[in-house]
Amino acid sequence: MVVGIISYNDADTVGDVVRRVSAGIAAHAPQGCLVLADGGSTDGTVKRAESAAADVCPLVTVDYSRPALDPLAAPYHGWYGRAAAILSVLRAASARTAAACAVIDARLTSVSPEWMPSLLEPVLSEEFDYVAPYYERHPYEGAITKSVIAPMFRALYGVRLRQPAGGEFGCSSRLLQHLLDQTYWAAKDADSGIDIWMASAAAVGGFRVCEAALGGRTHVVKEDPPDVSTALGQVVGGMFADVEARAETWQRIRGSQTLPVFGRSRGEMTRQPVVDVEPMLDRFRLGFDALRDVWAWIVAPRTLLQLKALAEAPAPQFRFGNELWTQVVYDFALAYRARSMPHDHLLGALTPLYLGWLASFVEETRGTGDVEDRLA
Repeated sequence: MVVGIISYNDADTVGDVVRRVSAGIAAHAPQGCLVLADGGSTDGTVKRAESAAADVCPLVTVDYSRPALDPLAAPYHGWYGRAAAILSVLRAASARTAAACAVIDARLTSVSPEWMPSLLEPVLSEEFDYVAPYYERHPYEGAITKSVIAPMFRALYGVRLRQPAGGEFGCSSRLLQHLLDQTYWAAKDADSGIDIWMASAAAVGGFRVCEAALGGRTHVVKEDPPDVSTALGQVVGGMFADVEARAETWQRIRGSQTLPVFGRSRGEMTRQPVVDVEPMLDRFRLGFDALRDVWAWIVAPRTLLQLKALAEAPAPQFRFGNELWTQVVYDFALAYRARSMPHDHLLGALTPLYLGWLASFVEETRGTGDVEDRLA
């Protein structure tokens, strides 16, 4: 069994992560091994990891190369070189003929020893191939995943995976070898799409998939958070690209299956974020004025009329329903495949619509207990 920790200049957090992961390995899988995939840290990350693992768990360090920045490309926010880091871990696990492998972020502050059995025991004892994390979040957090990624994943891939791009994961040797045999690792947008790609590869590839309840997820943020448009472009763009690549597969899928969940809820939901819907509504109305001709190329005429009515509606009557939002998302997915316009322009045009839906969602669910039902 191998647990990979991916790092780059994480000396401030990697020691605690290694200690907690090592404790979990020692308690639940004494034959396990730690693999630190490091992208050339210059702050002593590797030494701190080695010191933390000493006399507790074997640790092997492997290198990965962070891709060169393209000054002409759209700004990327996230773990630069993440795909290469995961690939290094999977190769190390394969070389050690590991029966199971898990991958953890070195910047996590919420990881605990109990994560190890949650991510690995379903593989080792229950013969699952892919273990996706399920983190406890306030319903207003992770809204892009909840409003676009998870519903599309369920509808097209037939698997009710709630957080397809969760970050951490566990996998079997069978899935590991399948992933290593693919060419996706060299794709241009591999860093932003790697998590969705691995989850979908498992979901449509005949592999057994489950979820692991891991509690809350917190991590050290080392860069300014992206604006909504950038985040939406990266996450939704990754999903649209995956849907396009797997069209021949999902067109044959009917229905969806609920997944078993291992582990237990820890009651660690983050505090309710403060959400002001007025700026969102303003962005939606301004977006309609500026982008209505662009939207006319993407959505159906009836949908455009509904959006016009929303743009003219006073705030108390503003209701962007799920049916309308679903139609918008799939129209944009079709336009993405049809290359109706450059992908970055297309995804940018989706941002005001997303903010309109989010404002409506927050207002409709504020102070109620049916938030998850509203997303179903």
